[in-house]
Formats: sequence, C-alpha cells, structure tokens
Amino acid sequence: MGDEKRKYLRFECLVHVDLIDVGGEEGAAPGEAVVEDISREGLRMVLSVGLDLTPGAEIDLKLHSPDDVDSCSVSGAIMWSKAKDAKLEVGIKIRKMDDCARNKFLDIGYAKWLESRLVEKK
Repeated sequence: MGDEKRKYLRFECLVHVDLIDVGGEEGAAPGEAVVEDISREGLRMVLSVGLDLTPGAEIDLKLHSPDDVDSCSVSGAIMWSKAKDAKLEVGIKIRKMDDCARNKFLDIGYAKWLESRLVEKK
C-alpha cells in the first residue's frame, strides 16, 4: 500500500475467526479464516475460500485468542477486498468491539512486534 492513510499502527496478530454474519447472510462459512493484523480501528482478515465480501457491507465476526480460551465479538464494515493467490484478503473497519478484548488482541500483536524488533537489533 503506497500512501499510508492509517492513524494507528497495525500489529501482526494471527488469530482464528468465525464469520457470524456478512451483510445479512448469517452463518456464512469461510473455511479457514484468520486475522493477520489488527489496529485500534481495523483489521485485515484472510480467507481460504472466496465469499462475496463487498466493500460497504456490514460484517460480524468472532475472534479466538491464540490459546483458544477466550473469544470476542466484532462488528464492522468491509472497506476493501482483494484476491491474493488462492485467498481473499479483506480490510475491516471495526465499529463495535469490547475495549478489554480489543486491548488483549492489540497486546498479542504488540508482543509479536516487540519481539521482532528485538531480533532485528541482534
């Protein structure tokens, strides 16, 4: 992405996702879906199967923590989608997410980011 328009840093997250509702199609099955990165206002999800995820559509997700102990609901809007190899990448603007859960997932991403920075300095 050439010109950076984001207000917040994105952190690699890699958490599994269940799609609950996509523009009124409740229970759409994405196959393998993960959030690859997350910021305070958005996330990038990657799906292993192609669904018609049209920009502007509302989407409801359930994110699972890496240890699969906790999960949280997220509501948002699809901002963009593009095919990449045999997968579909989707940018989602978060509209509703519990602040405690948001902080937990951002902490997961921040820890990975900090670890990668420390490795780079060695």
